[in-house]
Amino acid sequence: MRGVIGSTGPMMPMTGYFNSRAEPRQWGEGNLAHWNGYFTLRGKGEVRFAAETVATGVGELLLLSPTHPRSYRIPDPQVGWEFYWLHFRMTPRLGERLSWFDPRRPWQVHAVADVSLRVELASQLEAAHRFNLAQPDLPQREPIVEALLEAFLLRVAAAAASPGGATPVDPRIERVLERFHCDLAATVNVDQLAECAGLSRSQFCLLFRRGTGRSPQVYMEDRRLEMAAHYLRATAQPVAEVAEMVGFANPFYFTQRFRRRHGLSPSAYRERYRRSD
Repeated sequence: MRGVIGSTGPMMPMTGYFNSRAEPRQWGEGNLAHWNGYFTLRGKGEVRFAAETVATGVGELLLLSPTHPRSYRIPDPQVGWEFYWLHFRMTPRLGERLSWFDPRRPWQVHAVADVSLRVELASQLEAAHRFNLAQPDLPQREPIVEALLEAFLLRVAAAAASPGGATPVDPRIERVLERFHCDLAATVNVDQLAECAGLSRSQFCLLFRRGTGRSPQVYMEDRRLEMAAHYLRATAQPVAEVAEMVGFANPFYFTQRFRRRHGLSPSAYRERYRRSD
């Protein structure tokens, strides 16, 4: 297993994608000279400093300042940890608009409550990462990627500053959502989720729709298909494995639902995305 992840070379800014499940992992930080961010898509992670341990989870941007030594671990290997990482310098634009960049603060967590926005933000990091991979020698690579990461950070800040824009969610439903988001592949039904919330099925469905605007079944399928589209764009995993990663045991049923949602089969969706690069 690799002991250090991150950018240790001169190319800045940098982005990357990390996905681990079902195996214990821990590693050290390879870039302490710049600001680092970890935007979690699935699962949970821990960052250990000399005097404290910080946990981060789904929909959170963990922002780490330069020079503070730390290490990372996945506290629950069965759930794993999936995230985009970014290494960047603080730009004048970010310094003017955000109060985040105090190097004396080792860490900060900025949460994005809106699930659809999380997927959009992941797509922004995906675009920056693909650009880094495809155009590493482009003379204007650095300002282009810098602008993409600035846009990502400013959108996270806007979302974190106005969580009241979303409908309030009952804490019992939040607990269920956290469980679901951490492990999309888990096989769960509405009765099990209601039991997790400590509610009857009818109470659970009422509070769930009130908090999310969708029934539990529709919400779970929407989230799974959103992430399936992300995996098809961002990885080379076979379609059957993507289906399993997002909780569809039957790849044929997954293809049917994906086509209904996106208008293309998973394979055609991936091919169209590749042709557009």
